[in-house]
Amino acid sequence: MSHPLPARRRLVLLAAVLAALALAAGAALCAGAVWALQSNLAVTTYELPLPEGLGELDGLKIAQISDVHSADIQGELQTALREADPDLIVFTGDLVNREDRDLSCALSLAAMAAQIAPVYYAPGNHEADNPCYPELREGLEEAEVTVLEDQSAQLRYGGELVNVIGLLDLNFSPAGREQAREQIVGKVKRLSTDGALNMVLSHRPSLMEEYADSGADLVFSGHAHGGQVRMPLIGPLFAPDEGVFPRYTAGAYQAGETWVVVSRGLGNGTPFPRLWNAPELVVVTMRAS
Repeated sequence: MSHPLPARRRLVLLAAVLAALALAAGAALCAGAVWALQSNLAVTTYELPLPEGLGELDGLKIAQISDVHSADIQGELQTALREADPDLIVFTGDLVNREDRDLSCALSLAAMAAQIAPVYYAPGNHEADNPCYPELREGLEEAEVTVLEDQSAQLRYGGELVNVIGLLDLNFSPAGREQAREQIVGKVKRLSTDGALNMVLSHRPSLMEEYADSGADLVFSGHAHGGQVRMPLIGPLFAPDEGVFPRYTAGAYQAGETWVVVSRGLGNGTPFPRLWNAPELVVVTMRAS
């Protein structure tokens, strides 16, 4: 025959059970927070089709670095870049924050990348708003980075021509964003080269319609930070230019005949943490169809 526990012992046991549950819940919460705030670098790879007639570019490998925001990630990024062994590296803006005056971290990272493969760079909105951008540009050029400001540069791979077009961010335009947006299609068409792979570096993924109309083969963008917070089962919550539940935050999208690759980026230019949104190095390999 069982006997009920004395009231005092029942209270002690209940308190112990509640304490154990609280500890378990706290541990789960902490583990979830650590997972959500994951900072380990992710390497995302894509294989994208080449336009017809450019089969000799099969295997061309492009690494994309975007939205560094002066983050101190050089060691981890250097290891990932060397393992990827790209043929060229593209920077798609926001290498620094608009308020940064110490550019040493950004310039050191760019110089490291230039030791691995040829580097091409187009500035973002934070560079446009940073009065030290001329100093940054000079430092990049001294590190043998090709800076493209509504300009193009060419290289050869497997006997075929790759035409890299770099566009200034909309914030650079003294006439305002809307007028600058209207000029994108004309700029890309003017800078494109017949018979080449025309690759565009342009910071904002929200210009998807303009990219499609431009006739570019491939576009690399960033800016959206992967939506900043990527909720499990829900997806990205917010991105600049796109607002809540944005569409273009990370991945490879097809806009007409144009492929647009959007990087989640590597750093954080806002006071809000990145959640469920690891920093990302993108590596694209072009394949003949």
